[in-house]
Amino acid sequence: MLLHRALRLDFTASGDSAASVVAFVGGGGKSSAAFRLAAEAAAAGRRAIVAPTTRIAAFQTAWAPAFVEVRGSALPWDALERALAQHGYCLLGGPVVGDRRLGLEAAQVDLLAQRAASLGVAVITVEADGSKMRPIKAPADHEPVLPDATTHLAPVVGMDAVGAPLDARSVHRPERVRTALGLPADATPLLTPSMAARLLCSPHGGAKGLRPHMRFTPILNKVDAPLRLAYARLIAALLAAQGVSALATRVGDSAHEPVVERWGQAAVVVLAAGGGARMQKAKQLIAVDGAPMIARAVRTALQAAVGPVWVVTGAEAEAVHAALSPWREAVALVHNPEWRAGQATSVATALHNLPETVEAAIFMPVDQPFLDPLLLRRLFTAWRVGADLAAPQVEGELRGAPALFDRRFWGELLTLHGDVGGRRVLAAHADEVALVPAEARWLIDVDTPEDLQAIMRPPFVDRT
Repeated sequence: MLLHRALRLDFTASGDSAASVVAFVGGGGKSSAAFRLAAEAAAAGRRAIVAPTTRIAAFQTAWAPAFVEVRGSALPWDALERALAQHGYCLLGGPVVGDRRLGLEAAQVDLLAQRAASLGVAVITVEADGSKMRPIKAPADHEPVLPDATTHLAPVVGMDAVGAPLDARSVHRPERVRTALGLPADATPLLTPSMAARLLCSPHGGAKGLRPHMRFTPILNKVDAPLRLAYARLIAALLAAQGVSALATRVGDSAHEPVVERWGQAAVVVLAAGGGARMQKAKQLIAVDGAPMIARAVRTALQAAVGPVWVVTGAEAEAVHAALSPWREAVALVHNPEWRAGQATSVATALHNLPETVEAAIFMPVDQPFLDPLLLRRLFTAWRVGADLAAPQVEGELRGAPALFDRRFWGELLTLHGDVGGRRVLAAHADEVALVPAEARWLIDVDTPEDLQAIMRPPFVDRT
């Protein structure tokens, strides 16, 4: 997966749209991430500027196709325009002092952001603090140097730091890391995934300088071996449980796409609002093997353990609430007063109520009583490795439910009307749908009294 996609940067927008300003902080790959993101913009036909606000190694000048030097407070607009026109992106920085190149002032980056539209610039990448080539750090009092225009804050940590001692060999300013983690001043424990997750989100660590308008996305870099991927997954799962999305990356590996996996919350939305016209009663309350279908659906969603579980109610809402009393602390209920107008209103009700921390939604019908939690996990895994749409496939045939929709497609879902779900969106973007294997039995729908009678006969009854 490309870095700009995982960060939700839109490089297809018009040239007069506001530029994203992505600030990378921490250690273990900030420079590589900044240059890689700028290169992606150029490859997509957009312009980008790498504009560090900290000193970078002098040799990094060669990482960009063009370098424009800044001396003093005035920015060299003509030289910048020429470099962008010729190469698509460039590095902007100060003169060399010793073996380091000076960075820009935060106000200069803000000025760049103000002029970005006229320059045709889609993204400005900022390395906002230094780490002396260490994979992990905590900021000094004067760090990070974040421009006011920053739209994305991405703290970086190298996975080679996990399992290593918290000492100067692998940590920049280990004393500040210990303070951020609440450890004794003389402690040198091995860095655990839990510690890394806490440091990334600490206001004395990766979240220092974070403001409400900024998108916060930790980057777990150097995922170039199975053990490091395992560490990244542990950290990312801890972050996702707090509603923080993260990326497992290898931004310095030009032979592969930079994002190995993205992590975040995927809500499972149980659609349980319908009146059951063909069944002649509300299906969600019909017992299958001793349990109402709504109870079976919620139990399946919780067992999948991919994220928060939401239930959209409508017809027989009070009875549905009563049937879910054992799980009331584990699920969120939202009522759709327009349920008679069709399933599209339930989809919209869910999307309007899901919190901003949710990155994707799995819509799950209430009338598939044999649905296996494994299928929901497969849908989530498809999203995690880059699919923005995912649906089950049975014997080569696409099935429309349950299905996963990344936040990118929620606006399209909100245009639906009537008794339709997301199948229309899946059909419109068939080339983007990840098909995950499913057993036909998992997707048996119970729509009519005849369907109900059929599943009550062996071999369909599920006695688990």
